[in-house]
Amino acid sequence: MDCQPSPQFERKYLFALGLMFTLLLPNAFATSSTIPQEITALLNQQKTEQAFSLAAENQANLEGEPDFDLAFGIAAKATNNCNLAVYALERVVQILPQKVVARYALAGCYFELGNFAAAKIEFNQLAQQNLSAEMQSIVEQHLNVIERSQERNTAGWHNAIELVVGQDSNPNNGVENEFIDVPLLGQVKLFEQSQAHSSSFYDLNGQFSYIAPLDQRSAWFSSLGVSHSEYSHELAQSRSNLNAVLGYTTKMVGKDISARLFYRPLWLDQEAFLDYYGVVAEVGQGVLNQSAVGAELTLARLDYSDLDELSRNQHWLNLWFETPTFSGVSRLSIKLGDEQSQDKAVDFNSRRLLGASYSFAQQLDVSWYYKISLDYLKAEHEQTHPLFLLTREDKYVQLVFDLQYQWQANWLLTAQASVVNNHSNLSLYDYKRSNVWLGARYQF
Repeated sequence: MDCQPSPQFERKYLFALGLMFTLLLPNAFATSSTIPQEITALLNQQKTEQAFSLAAENQANLEGEPDFDLAFGIAAKATNNCNLAVYALERVVQILPQKVVARYALAGCYFELGNFAAAKIEFNQLAQQNLSAEMQSIVEQHLNVIERSQERNTAGWHNAIELVVGQDSNPNNGVENEFIDVPLLGQVKLFEQSQAHSSSFYDLNGQFSYIAPLDQRSAWFSSLGVSHSEYSHELAQSRSNLNAVLGYTTKMVGKDISARLFYRPLWLDQEAFLDYYGVVAEVGQGVLNQSAVGAELTLARLDYSDLDELSRNQHWLNLWFETPTFSGVSRLSIKLGDEQSQDKAVDFNSRRLLGASYSFAQQLDVSWYYKISLDYLKAEHEQTHPLFLLTREDKYVQLVFDLQYQWQANWLLTAQASVVNNHSNLSLYDYKRSNVWLGARYQF
């Protein structure tokens, strides 16, 4: 997990666009022209692009009139043009300071543009108004996000502890058949631990992060994640993970640049199994309208404690594009990589990797959030497997659905369902897996 702070994600996390349609009513303000009412009618019909086009066409003639400025500002906000909405909404708030809908729209635009200091002032003003319970909750949620973001601009700790319980259909990634065919040996019976077994489980994990800003554009960050999973089935191996990260992030010439070192050891049944460590460099840049594009390069090493023949060097290049989609955020990635064994005698473990992934995340309201992820990875090994007399090819597909509910300010209820299918031309590596779990996370 990348624990680098992400204020951009938090800005999208609580974007309550739908509220404006219920607050902006046709008779909400006096008017000297029918244009503001026409814009409002289009907004109430959720024809946001038409509303903004009408507003933009009449801006030169009506700009400066409070009724038009309010309609223009909300139409601009509804179409993700907060940079254009701010000036119009500022004029309305200055003339009509008690106009709740104008102040809320202005606060939301400041929030979306990342001007958290100004947004905090406006949301605090709103909090003193006589608001509905729903709107008061939205204002408080925004203020909580602003507070957390401002904490990230000062040195300090940001931590979370989570307990998860669930059901896993195949925790050992075992095959379904008891026997497999091996050309040199004939039909072979597998150890029970290599077969698929379903099991309930629990997982206890903690995430402890520290950030040390250097200035408004740069910061050092570090994190330590620990996790332990236990399964009810006696043949399912317990897992313990550690994820340590040390990194640096900065903004330079309009680009977000970061680099980090990571170390992720894995223990199975309390015995050392794998050391995974390396360095990651990433660069990203905003493009188009609130979209971003970037690249991530990973140079890493996988060291297996008792299976040195599996150890190999790893190289990954991940190209990604992120953009607003409907009322959520889409992210598309293309991945290229390879893993090379240093011992030529086991070069059949070396492989070329090609993958793609897509995710869509959406904040449904101030409490509910979900994310859908689809990953595909094709692995082609470079040499013939000495046991199966074939060159191994795997196609890995994973579908994940995450759901979160903000129960209280520091409590998050979580759930996940996932399905995995690893199709291999070697039966020993062909498996399916699914799991579902529920969890509770405390953030402090």
